[in-house]
Amino acid sequence: KMASKQQLSSGINAEYGDNEANMKLFLVVCAYLLAVSLAVDLTHKDCGGTAQIVRVWSDDCTDPVCKAKKGKSYQISISYKPANDVTAMKASLAGVIAGIPIPFPLPQSDGCVASGNSCPIAAGTEVTFSEALKVEPSYPALKLVSRWKLTGSDKTQIICVDIPVVIVG
Repeated sequence: KMASKQQLSSGINAEYGDNEANMKLFLVVCAYLLAVSLAVDLTHKDCGGTAQIVRVWSDDCTDPVCKAKKGKSYQISISYKPANDVTAMKASLAGVIAGIPIPFPLPQSDGCVASGNSCPIAAGTEVTFSEALKVEPSYPALKLVSRWKLTGSDKTQIICVDIPVVIVG
């Protein structure tokens, strides 16, 4: 006796689960792996903070020295582990040109918010600070160092990371 198509489908679903749900899960996992693999680790230098820098990367750059195109936005992410408990932080950015730091306004200057609303942060806990910035068309094409800092409420420098950037037309 031959089983009907519906009986076969029901038997397969009972043994292997819903094919549509499995396919959706497979696609979500593939999209996540693709997104993670597209993130580029950026060239950087620890310029003096108390935290351990774990990783510096961008999903928007294609090279370790980011070539930032005018008119585009770029997200920079820095994973770190603070050496001490953190209750509040201020985030800041400066463009260092010819050795002179020029302050640059950040969309989010609250370092806790930019670190995923994670304050208080226990010492040794890995967190990720992320900021997205637009490279304005009016910026000159040049090479510079972007200096990212998180400063504690007691003025302790938690992180200081220098990331070379090339602004291109």
